[in-house]
Amino acid sequence: MVNAASVSTTAGDYNVHLGSTSTHYARVYFKKGSASGKFVVGISKSTETELYTSTEYNVGTTYLVVICYKFNTGSGTDDEVKLWINPDLSGPEPVSDLTQTSITADVSSLSAISLRQVTSTMIVDGIRVATSWSQAPLPVQLTSFTASNVNNGVQLNWQTATEVNNYGFEVERQPIPNPSQREGNSSWTKIGFVNGHGNSNSPKSYSFIDNLLLAHDLNRLQYRLKQIDFDGKFEYSNIVEVNVEVPAAFVLHQNSPNPFNPTTEIKFALPKNSNVELSIYNLLGEIVQRLANGMMNAGEHKVMFDASNLSSGVYIYKLTTDNYFSTRKMVLLK
Repeated sequence: MVNAASVSTTAGDYNVHLGSTSTHYARVYFKKGSASGKFVVGISKSTETELYTSTEYNVGTTYLVVICYKFNTGSGTDDEVKLWINPDLSGPEPVSDLTQTSITADVSSLSAISLRQVTSTMIVDGIRVATSWSQAPLPVQLTSFTASNVNNGVQLNWQTATEVNNYGFEVERQPIPNPSQREGNSSWTKIGFVNGHGNSNSPKSYSFIDNLLLAHDLNRLQYRLKQIDFDGKFEYSNIVEVNVEVPAAFVLHQNSPNPFNPTTEIKFALPKNSNVELSIYNLLGEIVQRLANGMMNAGEHKVMFDASNLSSGVYIYKLTTDNYFSTRKMVLLK
């Protein structure tokens, strides 16, 4: 991965070369383009005159650059140097953007990749060495991956710097029953999928919320991403861990603000997944609004109550589950 922070030379200068520590058999050049903020990329085999791309690229943008030194055997057969910019990695080797063949400096092996900071300021990251196109690097550069508690579960956030042929991310979860079982425990479960952006040279942000909270003995969780490209190749991210905060008991909190006009927030806690009904009553015992009715996950919950269509007065709100109920008063002042 290469990002040209600046390219000032109009003659061209090389920043990367293949060969040995002292001899350069294949060089990658960068020089200023014809338009402002643009540059072109070139190659040369040994000391031959360099060849440059007809396409101009943007300064400050990250590109996937692939360079190949191809050993051709046989009398009178010359080695080749090839270069690609953002190639399609999902299929067979495509036609290169640049190819140079020369009778000079054919070698039997390469022993070094060198980076050289000259008039062009290049930021190079994610270098990978391969001996065939099928070993080309997976196309996604993941820069961050975090997990944090949210209202009803765990929120995962991650970001990529660049993407090439990115099909997407499988999200996997693994519970950690207790510290003694951490070593050797492997029970990863796919819990979701997030589509990738395909090809991108700019940062992309992703998020996923896992709303399934587990029982008390399984509330320490690990997560990982399985990044998949379009031809099925995949790579796992690092693992992140989070302690899920499950309430110890059912609790119905006092609404806030109280008194209120016309909206207020009602919070309640569930220590386990429960069938929940949350309803508002007037002082005659009549239901004036039902705010929740159905299964809800364990955790802390909050519901907004809008009383715009009600008159000022005292109201009762009631939380009912399979084996718990609680009521509280609220005051609407208009």
